[in-house]
Amino acid sequence: MSLAEIIKNQKFYMKLEEKKKNGTFSNSVMFFCDDEKTNELVLVLTSLMLNYQTYQLFDENSSEYQKIIKDADLDIKFYPKNREKLLVSDSNEIVEETYIKPVNLENKIFIIKDIDNSTEQAQNKLLKVLEEPPKNVYFLISCRSSDKVLPTIKSRCDKIFVEKLSPEELGKIFLNPLAVILSEGYIGRAEELSNKKNLVEIVDFAVDLASKLKNSSQVLKFSKEFVSFEKDIELILKIYSYCLEDFVKIKSEKEEMCVLKPYLQILKSVENEFSVQAICEIENLVSRFMEKMKFNANLNLSIDNLLLKILEVKYLCK
Repeated sequence: MSLAEIIKNQKFYMKLEEKKKNGTFSNSVMFFCDDEKTNELVLVLTSLMLNYQTYQLFDENSSEYQKIIKDADLDIKFYPKNREKLLVSDSNEIVEETYIKPVNLENKIFIIKDIDNSTEQAQNKLLKVLEEPPKNVYFLISCRSSDKVLPTIKSRCDKIFVEKLSPEELGKIFLNPLAVILSEGYIGRAEELSNKKNLVEIVDFAVDLASKLKNSSQVLKFSKEFVSFEKDIELILKIYSYCLEDFVKIKSEKEEMCVLKPYLQILKSVENEFSVQAICEIENLVSRFMEKMKFNANLNLSIDNLLLKILEVKYLCK
């Protein structure tokens, strides 16, 4: 099964198909999803749905799809041009292009990816065309953080919330079970994790950190290994947080809800070492560390301090 097939089987996509058939498809649609790869798939597949009767035959490898991604389609325009941030120049171009008739297809479509990355000026430039677009013009917009989008932009769009995918759906595409488990239901994250050659090593270390760090004499050893994963520290801390969450689920006799099921026996063997209060306080420590991590000049010292604080909380809150 292709990634496109998975998207086409989602409820939100089928609702869009129904709107297209009924003639109630909005000229401006904003998709809310916290995953870049999913956003791209949804935007391009929806644009194909609007312009091709045979859209069900297309997937991410089809020439029609690739033409849009490469910005080679005359009637389906992809923004921002720099693929990073919508600029005022992009918005000005969109406004000008809006009133030029389609060349080859029935509809002219503007795909605007991650509008929440754009400036307020760039968004303001789009207000008029979003409010009164020509009949055969559609705006398909993705957003990852709605707080960064002008209310006036959001009010002009039909809002679609893209649901996360189930482990079963992702498992049809990605063969690495750990990548599927840690993806949080997102295609892009599953793909990125699947390409990590040392993923098992990373997860093993995070679980060891939760299960084997028991006294201050071990801090130096764990800290040294932690720093060796410098590029993956955020991922390790995320997995460590999953361990803490799974401890709570084990205590609540809800093991079936645990995330790290392949490591369940290890986690069960040590969960009694962590009180619920300790788990909450350690989660706060980890969260604060992740926020400050990019500003820490001395990574070794920062990690040493984090591990010592975790041990302190763990034993003070027994």
